[in-house]
Amino acid sequence: MEAKTPDSEEPSVAGPVLRAQGVDVAYGPIRAVQEASVTVEEGSVTALVGANGAGKSSLLKALVGLVPMRAKELSVRGADVRRLGTLARVRDLGLVLVPEGRGVFTGMTVDEGLEMGRRIGRYREKSGHVEAALDLEAVFELFPNLRDRRRLLGQQLSGGEQQMLAVAKALLMAPSILLVDEPSVGLAPKIVRGIFETLDAVMHQYKVSILLVEQDSKLALEVADYAYVIEHGRVVAEGTAEQVKELPQLRAAYLGVAAAVAAPVPTNNGMAQR
Repeated sequence: MEAKTPDSEEPSVAGPVLRAQGVDVAYGPIRAVQEASVTVEEGSVTALVGANGAGKSSLLKALVGLVPMRAKELSVRGADVRRLGTLARVRDLGLVLVPEGRGVFTGMTVDEGLEMGRRIGRYREKSGHVEAALDLEAVFELFPNLRDRRRLLGQQLSGGEQQMLAVAKALLMAPSILLVDEPSVGLAPKIVRGIFETLDAVMHQYKVSILLVEQDSKLALEVADYAYVIEHGRVVAEGTAEQVKELPQLRAAYLGVAAAVAAPVPTNNGMAQR
Protein backbone atom coordinates (compact mmCIF):
# COMPACT_ATOMS: atom_id res chain seq x y z
CA MET A 1 0.00 0.00 0.00
CA GLU A 2 2.40 2.66 -1.21
CA ALA A 3 0.78 5.98 -0.40
CA LYS A 4 0.77 9.26 -2.30
CA THR A 5 0.12 12.73 -0.99
CA PRO A 6 -3.57 13.70 -1.18
CA ASP A 7 -3.35 16.38 -3.86
CA SER A 8 -0.30 15.37 -5.82
CA GLU A 9 1.03 12.57 -7.95
CA GLU A 10 4.58 13.26 -6.77
CA PRO A 11 6.12 10.89 -4.21
CA SER A 12 5.89 12.14 -0.64
CA VAL A 13 9.00 13.68 0.88
CA ALA A 14 10.70 11.43 3.41
CA GLY A 15 9.67 12.33 6.94
CA PRO A 16 7.12 11.47 9.61
CA VAL A 17 3.82 10.00 8.50
CA LEU A 18 2.17 11.65 11.52
CA ARG A 19 3.25 14.61 13.59
CA ALA A 20 1.17 15.99 16.46
CA GLN A 21 2.41 18.86 18.60
CA GLY A 22 0.82 20.42 21.67
CA VAL A 23 -2.43 18.42 21.61
CA ASP A 24 -5.07 19.31 24.22
CA VAL A 25 -8.32 17.41 24.79
CA ALA A 26 -10.86 18.39 27.42
CA TYR A 27 -14.20 16.97 28.50
CA GLY A 28 -15.78 19.96 30.19
CA PRO A 29 -13.46 20.95 33.05
CA ILE A 30 -11.46 17.72 32.81
CA ARG A 31 -8.26 17.98 30.76
CA ALA A 32 -7.76 14.46 29.43
CA VAL A 33 -4.75 15.31 27.25
CA GLN A 34 -2.38 18.19 27.96
CA GLU A 35 0.23 19.53 25.54
CA ALA A 36 0.96 16.05 24.20
CA SER A 37 3.33 15.67 21.27
CA VAL A 38 3.95 12.47 19.31
CA THR A 39 5.61 11.64 16.00
CA VAL A 40 5.23 8.44 14.00
CA GLU A 41 7.89 7.67 11.40
CA GLU A 42 7.17 5.93 8.12
CA GLY A 43 7.13 2.14 8.37
CA SER A 44 7.39 2.02 12.15
CA VAL A 45 5.42 0.91 15.19
CA THR A 46 5.10 3.62 17.83
CA ALA A 47 3.57 2.79 21.20
CA LEU A 48 1.71 4.95 23.69
CA VAL A 49 1.96 3.28 27.09
CA GLY A 50 0.60 4.25 30.47
CA ALA A 51 -1.92 3.28 33.10
CA ASN A 52 -5.66 3.07 32.50
CA GLY A 53 -7.13 6.58 32.33
CA ALA A 54 -3.84 8.24 31.38
CA GLY A 55 -5.35 9.83 28.25
CA LYS A 56 -4.04 7.44 25.61
CA SER A 57 -7.41 6.62 24.01
CA SER A 58 -8.49 10.28 24.13
CA LEU A 59 -5.37 11.20 22.18
CA LEU A 60 -6.11 8.63 19.47
CA LYS A 61 -9.72 9.81 19.17
CA ALA A 62 -8.50 13.39 18.83
CA LEU A 63 -6.09 12.45 16.04
CA VAL A 64 -8.92 11.02 13.91
CA GLY A 65 -11.31 13.85 14.77
CA LEU A 66 -13.75 11.96 17.00
CA VAL A 67 -13.39 14.39 19.92
CA PRO A 68 -12.71 18.15 19.91
CA MET A 69 -9.08 19.11 20.33
CA ARG A 70 -6.63 21.94 20.07
CA ALA A 71 -3.16 21.44 18.65
CA LYS A 72 -0.19 23.53 17.60
CA GLU A 73 0.33 21.07 14.76
CA LEU A 74 -1.40 17.97 13.43
CA SER A 75 -0.14 16.75 10.07
CA VAL A 76 -0.14 13.58 8.00
CA ARG A 77 2.78 13.42 5.59
CA GLY A 78 3.12 17.17 5.90
CA ALA A 79 -0.56 17.98 5.23
CA ASP A 80 -2.29 19.99 7.98
CA VAL A 81 -5.42 18.06 9.01
CA ARG A 82 -6.67 20.19 11.90
CA ARG A 83 -9.59 21.60 9.88
CA LEU A 84 -10.55 18.25 8.33
CA GLY A 85 -13.39 16.08 9.58
CA THR A 86 -13.08 12.42 10.43
CA LEU A 87 -14.24 11.19 7.01
CA ALA A 88 -11.63 13.24 5.15
CA ARG A 89 -8.89 12.12 7.51
CA VAL A 90 -9.79 8.49 6.88
CA ARG A 91 -10.70 8.57 3.21
CA ASP A 92 -8.19 11.07 1.85
CA LEU A 93 -5.25 10.70 4.22
CA GLY A 94 -5.57 7.12 5.47
CA LEU A 95 -5.74 7.92 9.19
CA VAL A 96 -7.59 4.78 10.34
CA LEU A 97 -8.60 3.86 13.89
CA VAL A 98 -9.20 0.38 15.30
CA PRO A 99 -11.15 1.43 18.41
CA GLU A 100 -11.03 -0.07 21.85
CA GLY A 101 -13.75 -2.69 22.19
CA ARG A 102 -13.29 -3.82 18.58
CA GLY A 103 -15.95 -1.56 16.98
CA VAL A 104 -17.59 -4.47 15.15
CA PHE A 105 -21.19 -4.17 13.92
CA THR A 106 -22.62 -7.26 15.59
CA GLY A 107 -25.64 -7.46 13.27
CA MET A 108 -23.49 -7.62 10.12
CA THR A 109 -21.82 -10.70 8.71
CA VAL A 110 -18.04 -10.88 8.49
CA ASP A 111 -18.27 -10.33 4.71
CA GLU A 112 -20.48 -7.27 5.16
CA GLY A 113 -18.11 -5.79 7.73
CA LEU A 114 -15.11 -6.33 5.47
CA GLU A 115 -16.96 -4.77 2.54
CA MET A 116 -17.24 -1.52 4.52
CA GLY A 117 -13.45 -1.36 4.65
CA ARG A 118 -13.07 -2.36 0.99
CA ARG A 119 -15.21 0.55 -0.17
CA ILE A 120 -12.88 3.08 1.38
CA GLY A 121 -9.83 1.17 0.14
CA ARG A 122 -11.16 1.15 -3.41
CA TYR A 123 -11.88 4.88 -3.19
CA ARG A 124 -8.32 5.57 -2.02
CA GLU A 125 -6.96 3.44 -4.84
CA LYS A 126 -9.11 5.04 -7.58
CA SER A 127 -8.35 8.52 -6.26
CA GLY A 128 -4.63 7.87 -6.47
CA HIS A 129 -3.94 8.09 -2.76
CA VAL A 130 -2.45 4.57 -2.82
CA GLU A 131 -1.14 2.46 -5.66
CA ALA A 132 -3.04 -0.65 -4.61
CA ALA A 133 -5.33 -1.45 -1.71
CA LEU A 134 -5.31 -4.85 -0.04
CA ASP A 135 -7.85 -7.36 -1.29
CA LEU A 136 -9.81 -9.96 0.64
CA GLU A 137 -7.37 -12.75 -0.18
CA ALA A 138 -4.49 -10.85 1.42
CA VAL A 139 -6.57 -10.23 4.54
CA PHE A 140 -7.60 -13.89 4.78
CA GLU A 141 -3.93 -14.87 4.61
CA LEU A 142 -3.32 -12.69 7.66
CA PHE A 143 -6.48 -13.88 9.43
CA PRO A 144 -7.33 -17.38 8.13
CA ASN A 145 -10.01 -17.86 10.81
CA LEU A 146 -12.14 -15.19 9.16
CA ARG A 147 -12.27 -17.10 5.87
CA ASP A 148 -14.28 -19.89 7.50
CA ARG A 149 -16.59 -17.43 9.27
CA ARG A 150 -17.48 -15.12 6.42
CA ARG A 151 -21.23 -15.69 6.75
CA LEU A 152 -21.39 -15.48 10.52
CA LEU A 153 -22.70 -12.38 12.27
CA GLY A 154 -20.29 -10.29 14.29
CA GLN A 155 -22.11 -11.30 17.47
CA GLN A 156 -21.41 -14.95 16.72
CA LEU A 157 -17.64 -14.42 16.74
CA SER A 158 -15.37 -14.86 19.72
CA GLY A 159 -13.67 -11.81 21.21
CA GLY A 160 -10.44 -12.67 19.44
CA GLU A 161 -12.20 -13.12 16.10
CA GLN A 162 -13.97 -9.78 16.55
CA GLN A 163 -10.58 -8.13 17.08
CA MET A 164 -9.26 -9.84 13.95
CA LEU A 165 -12.27 -8.55 12.02
CA ALA A 166 -11.73 -5.00 13.27
CA VAL A 167 -8.07 -5.01 12.22
CA ALA A 168 -8.88 -6.68 8.88
CA LYS A 169 -11.54 -4.09 8.07
CA ALA A 170 -9.10 -1.30 8.89
CA LEU A 171 -6.40 -2.80 6.65
CA LEU A 172 -8.85 -2.96 3.74
CA MET A 173 -9.18 0.84 4.03
CA ALA A 174 -5.58 1.14 2.77
CA PRO A 175 -4.31 3.08 5.79
CA SER A 176 -1.28 5.33 5.77
CA ILE A 177 -1.20 4.92 9.52
CA LEU A 178 -3.14 2.49 11.65
CA LEU A 179 -4.18 3.70 15.11
CA VAL A 180 -4.84 0.64 17.27
CA ASP A 181 -6.48 1.18 20.65
CA GLU A 182 -6.03 -1.43 23.41
CA PRO A 183 -6.16 -4.58 21.22
CA SER A 184 -5.53 -6.87 24.22
CA VAL A 185 -8.57 -5.83 26.29
CA GLY A 186 -10.67 -8.83 27.32
CA LEU A 187 -8.69 -11.40 25.34
CA ALA A 188 -6.83 -14.52 26.41
CA PRO A 189 -3.01 -14.20 26.39
CA LYS A 190 -2.61 -16.66 23.52
CA ILE A 191 -5.05 -14.67 21.34
CA VAL A 192 -3.37 -11.40 22.28
CA ARG A 193 0.01 -12.78 21.26
CA GLY A 194 -1.40 -13.75 17.86
CA ILE A 195 -2.91 -10.28 17.33
CA PHE A 196 0.40 -8.60 18.12
CA GLU A 197 2.35 -10.94 15.85
CA THR A 198 -0.06 -10.08 13.04
CA LEU A 199 0.32 -6.33 13.63
CA ASP A 200 4.09 -6.77 13.46
CA ALA A 201 3.73 -8.71 10.20
CA VAL A 202 1.46 -6.00 8.75
CA MET A 203 4.04 -3.33 9.46
CA HIS A 204 6.89 -5.27 7.89
CA GLN A 205 5.03 -6.82 4.96
CA TYR A 206 2.82 -3.91 3.93
CA LYS A 207 4.85 -0.99 5.31
CA VAL A 208 1.88 0.34 7.28
CA SER A 209 2.89 2.66 10.09
CA ILE A 210 1.19 1.85 13.40
CA LEU A 211 0.43 3.98 16.46
CA LEU A 212 -0.41 1.50 19.19
CA VAL A 213 -2.13 2.26 22.49
CA GLU A 214 -1.70 -0.55 24.97
CA GLN A 215 -1.88 -0.81 28.76
CA ASP A 216 0.32 -3.92 28.72
CA SER A 217 3.63 -2.08 28.30
CA LYS A 218 5.75 -5.23 28.14
CA LEU A 219 3.78 -6.53 25.17
CA ALA A 220 3.66 -3.16 23.41
CA LEU A 221 7.39 -2.55 23.78
CA GLU A 222 8.18 -5.95 22.28
CA VAL A 223 6.77 -4.86 18.90
CA ALA A 224 7.38 -1.09 19.04
CA ASP A 225 10.31 0.80 17.56
CA TYR A 226 9.66 3.96 19.56
CA ALA A 227 7.46 4.69 22.56
CA TYR A 228 5.92 7.47 24.62
CA VAL A 229 4.95 7.20 28.28
CA ILE A 230 1.74 9.08 29.14
CA GLU A 231 0.74 10.01 32.66
CA HIS A 232 -2.25 12.18 33.61
CA GLY A 233 -2.63 13.30 29.98
CA ARG A 234 0.98 14.38 29.56
CA VAL A 235 3.90 12.76 27.76
CA VAL A 236 6.42 12.29 30.57
CA ALA A 237 9.08 10.31 28.70
CA GLU A 238 9.96 8.97 25.26
CA GLY A 239 12.66 6.98 23.52
CA THR A 240 13.31 3.80 21.60
CA ALA A 241 11.40 0.81 22.92
CA GLU A 242 14.58 -0.57 24.50
CA GLN A 243 15.32 2.74 26.20
CA VAL A 244 11.78 3.19 27.51
CA LYS A 245 11.81 -0.27 29.10
CA GLU A 246 14.49 0.99 31.49
CA LEU A 247 13.01 4.40 32.31
CA PRO A 248 11.80 5.13 35.88
CA GLN A 249 8.91 7.12 34.37
CA LEU A 250 7.44 3.91 32.97
CA ARG A 251 7.26 2.32 36.41
CA ALA A 252 5.93 5.56 37.89
CA ALA A 253 3.13 5.77 35.31
CA TYR A 254 1.86 2.33 36.31
CA LEU A 255 2.46 2.41 40.05
CA GLY A 256 1.06 5.89 40.58
CA VAL A 257 4.36 7.19 41.92
CA ALA A 258 5.03 10.84 41.09
CA ALA A 259 7.26 10.76 38.02
CA ALA A 260 10.35 12.87 37.84
CA VAL A 261 10.48 15.53 35.16
CA ALA A 262 11.45 13.64 32.03
CA ALA A 263 14.81 14.49 30.59
CA PRO A 264 15.52 13.86 26.89
CA VAL A 265 16.68 10.32 26.28
CA PRO A 266 20.28 10.45 25.00
CA THR A 267 21.33 8.58 21.90
CA ASN A 268 24.66 6.86 21.43
CA ASN A 269 26.30 10.11 20.39
CA GLY A 270 25.08 11.91 23.49
CA MET A 271 22.54 14.07 21.66
CA ALA A 272 18.90 14.12 22.76
CA GLN A 273 16.63 12.00 20.57
CA ARG A 274 13.80 13.96 18.94
